Amino acid sequence: MKRIVLVVFLLFLAGQVLGQVDVETRRTLMLQTSEGLYHSEELLRPFGYFWFNQNQYPWTNTALRVIFAGVYADVELSCFLPANTNFAVGVAAGGGVYLDGITPYQQGERISSEEFFGDDGGGRVFVNETIPNPTPLPLNVRATYGANGAFYRPSDTTRDFTLPATFLTQTVQGELRFGGIEPGLLARRGAELYLAAESSFRSGFTTFGPNGAPFPSHSQYERFFGSVAGKIPAGPTTIAMRLSGGLGEHLDELSAWKLGGNMVGIEPFSYTIHGYYTREIFAEDFILGNLAFSFPIADQQHVAGHLYADYAAAKTLDVTTGQLEEWHSFFGVGAGVSFRAFWKSNILVSYGYGINALRNGDHGGHEIGAALEKEF
Repeated sequence: MKRIVLVVFLLFLAGQVLGQVDVETRRTLMLQTSEGLYHSEELLRPFGYFWFNQNQYPWTNTALRVIFAGVYADVELSCFLPANTNFAVGVAAGGGVYLDGITPYQQGERISSEEFFGDDGGGRVFVNETIPNPTPLPLNVRATYGANGAFYRPSDTTRDFTLPATFLTQTVQGELRFGGIEPGLLARRGAELYLAAESSFRSGFTTFGPNGAPFPSHSQYERFFGSVAGKIPAGPTTIAMRLSGGLGEHLDELSAWKLGGNMVGIEPFSYTIHGYYTREIFAEDFILGNLAFSFPIADQQHVAGHLYADYAAAKTLDVTTGQLEEWHSFFGVGAGVSFRAFWKSNILVSYGYGINALRNGDHGGHEIGAALEKEF
């Protein structure tokens, strides 16, 4: 059934004029980190990037997007047709170290003997179209073909573990986006419906895992993702809601959906569930709901409070065997405070509590996060 959903959606997109290009001018610096507290096995997880996006640059009828994250860089150049500036074609290249690394956890305990690092590099080509419609929300579709190489290295603690071989992944992806959510820690408005489907094939891929007991693995896999989200101002309060879900076919540790953590807006690296380790939960299928309330505390000092509630149901992978488990539920709640700091930057400090996260044999996980954002 999941395979049928993926195929039908890809065929639907193939019948459209495809594309999507973000042409809003952006120069944003974002730095984030999160860490578990009290019986925590989590390693410190810093994440940061500088995002540059400029329309009509470096030439007329082009758009340049650059993301630089220290160990990761991605550059995308789109060219709009002079006769129809709603349509664009583009090329992109990117890569970096540690992007595809795996840190598995079982019941809150880090399995260091199966932890390894993964580096990535590749390119893609795409076509884009913004479809005119009577609403103020943009309607965009996009088709992409990409090829990426993955390279794996052992950590200091990896023992008796066969690493994934160096392999090439070719991916065909279709996306549809209606509306949009403005990125940023303190954005107040937006509504978005987003759908994406992809089919990937790995060349040169071989079984990996503990020596003598390798994980089940597949050279071909499919994924489908959908979300509906909104940020609604209600007087001085902002209500943010998001319902998302993912389906997968033939996923393993490398391709599985990764859930958990206090970080904001770092998809597809991880999907937020407050109180859990970043990328703690590996899932083939999942449903996730996020709810947040933001309210001013001191307007002149730009101080605001934030309350969070998350719920996920996921068909998880057993990271010790690579086999699928039954569906599990995950609940997270949290609170945070944001304020204006030096250099006109915004800082968010948050705390999350994973209600049924297992830590040292007990239920309840504690996670703190910090984020800094600067718009230029």
